[in-house]
Amino acid sequence: MPEYCVTGGTGFIASYLVKTLLEKGHTVRTTVRDPENVGKVGFLWEFNGAKERLKMIKADLLEEGSIDEAIKGVDGVFPTASPVIVPYDNNIQAAA
Repeated sequence: MPEYCVTGGTGFIASYLVKTLLEKGHTVRTTVRDPENVGKVGFLWEFNGAKERLKMIKADLLEEGSIDEAIKGVDGVFPTASPVIVPYDNNIQAAA
C-alpha cells in the first residue's frame, strides 16, 4: 500500500486528505509545527487508522530542509501547507 505525505496536516483541506487516505488504508506522514501540542494536533489521532498508520513529523516551511524527513521515500506528496507571515506594524492604533 502506498505511503503519502500531507504537509500542514492540521489545515482544513490537509486534515480531510489525511482522514481520507487513512480510511483507504494508506500510511500517512503529515507535517505539523508542534507534534506535542495535543490541543492543535489531537483531532488527527482520532481518525480511523491513525494510531496504526499516521506519523506526525515536526516541520516548519520557513526552515530549509525541515520537511526532508517527511517526504523521503514516500509515494506521493500533497503540498497543502503554506507559511502565514503577518507583518508587524508599530503604527497600528487601538480602535476607539
